[in-house]
Amino acid sequence: VQDMLGERIALENVSYYAAPGAELSEIEFINAVLTEADCDLLLDVNNVYVNSVNHRYDPVDFLRKLPGERIAYGHIAGHLNEAEDLVVDTHGASVINDVWDLLDRAYEFFGVFPTLLERDFNLPPVEELLDEVRQITALQTKWNRVQQADGGRDDGSRYSA
Repeated sequence: VQDMLGERIALENVSYYAAPGAELSEIEFINAVLTEADCDLLLDVNNVYVNSVNHRYDPVDFLRKLPGERIAYGHIAGHLNEAEDLVVDTHGASVINDVWDLLDRAYEFFGVFPTLLERDFNLPPVEELLDEVRQITALQTKWNRVQQADGGRDDGSRYSA
């Protein structure tokens, strides 16, 4: 597809709810696809959270295993808690603190990348949406300052262990 378009594309890490017969873990699959296709990643931070609850893994460990140099941009969104062990990616609710924390860790690990707030329905007043956009901006500003204090380094290295 990239050859036909003459442009790089980014593939999104998706939310999923069952994986019968899976031969690869989610992180192995994502990394294999990105490597084989030689494409970028659209990092959906909410999907990392949703899948970590549904499939019982550590979302921070998952983030650390992603190829940060391939992140083109990101998404952040809300979701629906159906049960203690079932979260559905809906884009119909406010972003929760755990997802904000994951976005913060993603910027810490990979540096700042363009990030879109997704909200498809149950739209609150515009000011509430703008508050979430301002929260994205505040996290980006925080990590841009860290990078600048670090001498403006942009070598793809992580800012923490």
